[in-house]
Amino acid sequence: MLTGTNLKSAKALNHRIVMETVRLHAPISRAEIARQTSLTPQTISNIVGELIEADLIREAGKRQQGRGAPSITLGINAEGAYSVGLDLDRDHLTGVLIDLSGTVRQRTHHQLSFPTPEEAVALMAESVHDLVDQEDLSLDKVSGAGIGLPGPIEVLSEDREIATVNPEAFPGWDHSPIVDMLETRVDLPIFLKNNATAAAVGERWYGIGKEVSTFFYLLFGIGLGGGVVIDGHPYEGHSGNAGELGYVPTLNDETEQHGFNGTQPTHLGEHYHLPRLYEQLQQNSVNADSPEDLAAPFAEESPLINDWLDTVVDQLAPLLVSVEYLIDPAVIVFGGRLPSSLLEALISRLDHRRSEMRTRPKGFVPALRQASVGTDAAAKGVATLPIYNLFAPSPYLVSEEQRSQVHT
Repeated sequence: MLTGTNLKSAKALNHRIVMETVRLHAPISRAEIARQTSLTPQTISNIVGELIEADLIREAGKRQQGRGAPSITLGINAEGAYSVGLDLDRDHLTGVLIDLSGTVRQRTHHQLSFPTPEEAVALMAESVHDLVDQEDLSLDKVSGAGIGLPGPIEVLSEDREIATVNPEAFPGWDHSPIVDMLETRVDLPIFLKNNATAAAVGERWYGIGKEVSTFFYLLFGIGLGGGVVIDGHPYEGHSGNAGELGYVPTLNDETEQHGFNGTQPTHLGEHYHLPRLYEQLQQNSVNADSPEDLAAPFAEESPLINDWLDTVVDQLAPLLVSVEYLIDPAVIVFGGRLPSSLLEALISRLDHRRSEMRTRPKGFVPALRQASVGTDAAAKGVATLPIYNLFAPSPYLVSEEQRSQVHT
């Protein structure tokens, strides 16, 4: 349950708490919001009035409870705000326009091949304008645009340069000021995140995260990433790359052979590496150059895909057991662009394998579940960032002194 504070200095937090309570529990009455948040009825009345005036929530109807007059219920006004999400990887750019309820109103998708920063930003700007125009909106109705880049990424706060940590995998992108480059083309606030963390945020707002507050998210795309949500909030770590398991080194006898530049230890992402799988399939007369293309050969029981799945399971299983002990999540979520059938196979094989790897029985074992947000998880996740920044309750909005006085 989310609880607010009656301190006037914490007004921003209280607005976010009320917004989140309405989003999660609509239709809900003012009295029910007051009970759930521990805010006074007068505070709730004032905040609800301001949120209705701002078109962010609306009166949803009436509910009869007992003998008294029916209470007016509240819900999110889906058309009160919009935001854009841009999910970029080496092989694609997916853009979505979502409304305040999280519904995708417009979508665009482009297949790419290692775009330069300039090419990518030009296509991002074009996509933003196309998405907004297709919905016949003005930019002042759009809260902002979120960009998701494969991690690990480095954000230099002083000059806002964004640098990929692995220039071998993303050549030409080191120290590219992507946020500044896009802001010169699009008059919107721009937010940037590791796309796996952003996908976890999307799942927290619109999917499994509505049921559980602590989970680990695995993002399967051309590469492999991870995001962490703890007590309802994304945990990004010191550099913003918490959960980035794709670069965890693995132990085998082929370290020098598989390293990007021949000197680095083999990491988990190289065993997952989809371009290598595409190449193997194409050598066997199977056309595949995107994750979606893997569904048909898997349904036909392709030995190459089954061998690839076995390799991924061998390398991923011990890490998931480590995640169980280090984070103690309620659920481990599997999402991204892999077809649902492959995710189901991974979950089934990993569930069996990890049970064999625990050193002793555990009282609680996190479930493995497919993400509910779908294949556009990263795009929808980064689209959530502007709305999340504006409206989601955050533990950092009030000072330690104020937090200690909550409910006083």
